[in-house]
Amino acid sequence: MNDTARSPLAKMAIIGPAAFLTSLGIGTVGLGLLFVVKGVYGASPSQVGWFGAIWAMSYFTGCIALRTLARRLRPRTAMSVMLVASIVTLGAFLAWPGLPQAFGAFALYGFTTAFFWPPLMGWLSRNLEGDSLSKATSIFSVSWSAGGVISPYLAGLLSERNKFLPIWVAIAIFGFNALFITASRLWLGYEPGEARAADTGNGKDRSTPLRFPAWLGAFLIYVVMGVIFNVFPVFARDELSMAESGVGLLLTMRSAATAIGFFVLGRWNSWQFKRLALPLLSASAALVLLILSFQTASLGFGLAFAAVGLVQAMVYNNSLFYATSGAPDRDKRSSVHEALLTAGQVFGSIGGGILYQAFSMPTVFGLLCALLALGSLGQVLMIRKLR
Repeated sequence: MNDTARSPLAKMAIIGPAAFLTSLGIGTVGLGLLFVVKGVYGASPSQVGWFGAIWAMSYFTGCIALRTLARRLRPRTAMSVMLVASIVTLGAFLAWPGLPQAFGAFALYGFTTAFFWPPLMGWLSRNLEGDSLSKATSIFSVSWSAGGVISPYLAGLLSERNKFLPIWVAIAIFGFNALFITASRLWLGYEPGEARAADTGNGKDRSTPLRFPAWLGAFLIYVVMGVIFNVFPVFARDELSMAESGVGLLLTMRSAATAIGFFVLGRWNSWQFKRLALPLLSASAALVLLILSFQTASLGFGLAFAAVGLVQAMVYNNSLFYATSGAPDRDKRSSVHEALLTAGQVFGSIGGGILYQAFSMPTVFGLLCALLALGSLGQVLMIRKLR
């Protein structure tokens, strides 16, 4: 192992770019496939909602079913498995397209994604505490959110030229990332924290119970993300008559705000262990959703999505930080964090799609506002009990 590998944060030179490229590929293929099932195969809003949820449900299942197998692999090996499996799955769909095949490919692709994020986040947090953990979390969050900044607009532009082009581009991104991760062993060899089954969970538990209200907030904000990612694009195309690139630009405004939020949080640590910040974030999101329920202009949607993106950054950071800080079983805690995000996205995608088809988009945003307000109250009660 070379000298650079001895630095606790040296691994971020691998984790950062790998997270960026994977997020870029996931965002590009996710929105691209949504435009395919809607524009090519004529799927209804509820079908699109189920389609968006199928990836999240499969990923959730994969986090449970593949956890033991993924822990037996070194993180970079597990990450490479996901990338290669994604290339094969998406390539098979391009060779044999169709609406049922799209659902099947998206499900299998989501299932194998469990080989990437939980092992990466377990490796990320090992041997780090306090400011070092906060800095590493910030680098990781900025990296994957930067991929989310580019991917929606990229997917929209590519879809306007050819509905299947985003899938081809995502395959190329995954292939390049697999080569990068494989080559990274040349300048950063394996480190003790990257050994197989390194996180045994036998250490002393110094974790904080604030992870519970933080996890509730993460679940709720990802219910909102499920609607924004998978239901709003249908509304924007059908009722606002927006082009694919316009939809992608609105989603990019949200992801850009999220990336900025992560960047700021990496340099500002006074938020740590501030209990009242957790319910205040949920209440802030509820207020933004109330405003969204009255929006009709594209600019208004973009600004509101940016506000949601800032809240998302803070809520996500809280969930991951409190999940891993002081915990001996960080792989397990990271998996819980990911599972809650996924469950929220599934709930938002399916529920939002059904409600939008039955009522309207303002109704969906109004109900989300009520849900976040109740969640904020629940967090206050949880914090009082923890005290």
